[in-house]
Amino acid sequence: MRSKLLVLVFLLLAAFVHILSLGKAVDARNQLPQDDSDTFVLPSPILKIAALEFQGLASDVFFLKTMVFIGGTQQRKEMPRVKEWEWNWLVKVLDTATDLDPYFFDPYYYANAYLPWDAGKAAEANRILEKGSRYRDWDWMLPFYIGFNDFFFLGNDIDASAHLMEASRRPGGDPMLASLAARLAARGNRTETALYFLEEIAKRTEDRGMKKHYETRMRALRSLLFLDNSVSRFKKTFGRMPASLDELVNRNIIDQIPPDPYGGTYYITQDGKVRTTASSELEPYLSPEQKQIRQ
Repeated sequence: MRSKLLVLVFLLLAAFVHILSLGKAVDARNQLPQDDSDTFVLPSPILKIAALEFQGLASDVFFLKTMVFIGGTQQRKEMPRVKEWEWNWLVKVLDTATDLDPYFFDPYYYANAYLPWDAGKAAEANRILEKGSRYRDWDWMLPFYIGFNDFFFLGNDIDASAHLMEASRRPGGDPMLASLAARLAARGNRTETALYFLEEIAKRTEDRGMKKHYETRMRALRSLLFLDNSVSRFKKTFGRMPASLDELVNRNIIDQIPPDPYGGTYYITQDGKVRTTASSELEPYLSPEQKQIRQ
């Protein structure tokens, strides 16, 4: 009888916590900005003074806003789903959450998962991750994330190499990271390197949606790597470039052209590289302003 009473008390407590959490989520949703004139976030020094000894709780509140915001954008039909001013607001909120509690890992994870890939804000993500790396100096994942962003989004192999070396020296860091750092310093094969990065990130990602996101990117990169290697074999065998990827099949170099998981079509460029018409899915998002700068 006593055990049944304990179970009942536990269930009632769990229900109360669940209702309380839902209430906080609704409050957080109501506090989200409605337009670009509503994105002000109090400076962290002021918030630290106001929060007193409850800075960790204040950090939780700001991070809850992040989760509610990201969840809400998944239902949007318009493209792009998130406007530039919203991304800028999200950067400020994540920055504030990590200022209030620089040891809290989840905001760093969200910063790395969304800012480089979807917002085209790898530099901003790295600035937040650098903060986490200084405070969480035992955590090898943070310099690893920074290194990937340096390599894949920012094209800075030297900084990427330095961050990977740092990750390899921290507790739990894979010693192979030091080898990868050396490869980056020597500017090795970029597709293979990107695959290694993504495999490590996916392996340690618990969120099912994000894991599926990374696995799709890995399938696309593996197909590109497979076709690139097959083109090299064709050239070595026949002394020329194939006229098209279909010739790889016709000449028995490969059995079939693998499907592009993003629905694109693979083709050979004039310089002999294999690309896909869905290449934007394998590259960082660029705002119109960023595209203009790169052009």
